[in-house]
Amino acid sequence: GINAEYGENKSVKKVCRDSDRVTDGNGINVNATCRKAAEELKLPFMDSVKKEIARIQQEYVKITTAEQKMSYAAEFERDYDEYVKLKRREKEIGAKFEELKTNYDKAEKRSTEVRSINRKARDLFKQYVSDNSWCRDKERLLKLEAKLSHIKQLFKWCEDHSIGVI
Repeated sequence: GINAEYGENKSVKKVCRDSDRVTDGNGINVNATCRKAAEELKLPFMDSVKKEIARIQQEYVKITTAEQKMSYAAEFERDYDEYVKLKRREKEIGAKFEELKTNYDKAEKRSTEVRSINRKARDLFKQYVSDNSWCRDKERLLKLEAKLSHIKQLFKWCEDHSIGVI
């Protein structure tokens, strides 16, 4: 568990890899791109996510005591399994879009096949955006990513500054 040392906790490291810099084949940060696209589309939950990020940053401050570190570790462990489940669902959905992208890349540009693939991608996106459970899960995932990433950064700060609170 995380109650030991940050460096020994695999789940903290996993969130670091998953949420900090996930890139597509062109080196574009996919998480940032998805968030930007969602903001541009004015998805109803984005204001809630922004407020939650601000709350997280106020509530979870630099670690200065062993009790604080243990509390943050418990929060992280409590939320991590839910994060993994939601992330798995997001990856399954992403695979559908990746398949469309692969077909698009193979198709002759300006063909009816390309137009069909574009239409399928738009329809699939509209399907997810109109699905209340998808919106609820996506909102929760974004909030958990923000929280877990922030807690991970606080543990990393302790480690980088050799803060021995335990």
